[in-house]
Amino acid sequence: MDNDGGQRAEATPVPTRRRAGGDGLRVAAIRILNYLTNYLVAHIPSFTLRRLWLSRVLGIRLGPGAGVHLGCYVWFYGPSQIRRDGIEIGAYTRINRGCTLDMRGGLHIGANVSISPEVMILTAEHRLTDARFVEESRAPVAIGDHVFIGSRAVILPGVSLGRGSVVAAGSVVTRSVDELVVVGGVPAKPIGMRPADATAYTLDAPFPMLE
Repeated sequence: MDNDGGQRAEATPVPTRRRAGGDGLRVAAIRILNYLTNYLVAHIPSFTLRRLWLSRVLGIRLGPGAGVHLGCYVWFYGPSQIRRDGIEIGAYTRINRGCTLDMRGGLHIGANVSISPEVMILTAEHRLTDARFVEESRAPVAIGDHVFIGSRAVILPGVSLGRGSVVAAGSVVTRSVDELVVVGGVPAKPIGMRPADATAYTLDAPFPMLE
């Protein structure tokens, strides 16, 4: 997955536009959709309802058995952007409580990925060289199958996490990670390797009730 020697993908600068007129209605609609997604639906204790909203309303491609727990924040520019970028969460992937999923720059999460509580995955950031502080840089994040991300880790824009890799709790990942490599720290650095036969599992346990 990482073909660039551990470097992040190059970010694309995108100016933030000041919309007016008819575009104002579109912005208002997206703001309402954002509110409903992150402050209402995200806190309803039903995996089925949240799945239906994320897939049917927002347009996220959710594989069978994938689940998003309570209190996750989804950052987006609208359903059309999500569908255009092909945002995907793979089969039997579990995204735990209170995570932030930034989909503005593109996000692909593979199958059987375990994302622990309060992980933050970012795909967009302000450009510090912009004198008006309105221009954004966006770069997609790609997470391979059977990746495990510990609690409160931060994944920065442009990072790829190879199949079976592990991110220790509290780490800040600034560079891409090769397959089966364990990283930790701020910034995250390799601290170990995962056995090649340690990714034979399927995260198909039943979802807990009232969550």
